[in-house]
Amino acid sequence: MSISKELNARLLESAEEQRVHVEYRSEYGYYGAVAEGDMEAVKKVLVRPDNVSLYENGEYGILSKDRLRNIRYHFVVAAALITRLCVEKGLERELAYTMSDLYIEKMDRLQTAEKVLSLYNDMLLAFTGKMADLPKREVYSIHAVKAINYICRHRTERITAASVSEALGLNRSYLSTLFKKETGMSISGYIRTEKLKAAANMLVFSDCSCADIAEYFGFASQSHFIRLFREETGLTPAEYRKKNSRSLFFRDAR
Repeated sequence: MSISKELNARLLESAEEQRVHVEYRSEYGYYGAVAEGDMEAVKKVLVRPDNVSLYENGEYGILSKDRLRNIRYHFVVAAALITRLCVEKGLERELAYTMSDLYIEKMDRLQTAEKVLSLYNDMLLAFTGKMADLPKREVYSIHAVKAINYICRHRTERITAASVSEALGLNRSYLSTLFKKETGMSISGYIRTEKLKAAANMLVFSDCSCADIAEYFGFASQSHFIRLFREETGLTPAEYRKKNSRSLFFRDAR
């Protein structure tokens, strides 16, 4: 049967059985709660791991006749939508896509639909938590926004207030004063904080060594990185990794 004929047959079958897909705005609003970091709203709509039939009544679409494969496909679709929404709302692109990849890889190793649904809930809460931790966006001047964007794009390099000013074609003193007034931080302080935030994410979502991470983000040395990281978080990089990584990805599949 051609795709066109099969499509018509499927539409007729759905109409006869009065089966419709979930309404778009309802589904978008559900994922939107994740992107907004609304933990309370997300907790209210978590799927019970034993409620496997939820994906078998056609409301969300039947993507496979096989129960486990059907839920696997829905997991991947949800991961893709959530990742893109969170990136649009400000989550660091590499962090978002790495989280998505890791959850999909972990899901692919699970052998029951119930375990996939349990991991699905974990993924929703993890993305929601990351979005909740994002600083609230403020309204900055165009020069401050350009400086922030430049820092975020070049945080793996050894950048300074001088190099940021030069790249933007602005007077260093003018930009430094403006940046401090609007963000409450010096440019050098903002650079350091952004590097450490990105390094913290890498500690959680990768197996890279502390030395490799220090080098990747352009810190003067591993010891310098460890000292700054402890000042920022109250933990050494090793302690931070141990505290945060296991809760997300390194626990045994349930």
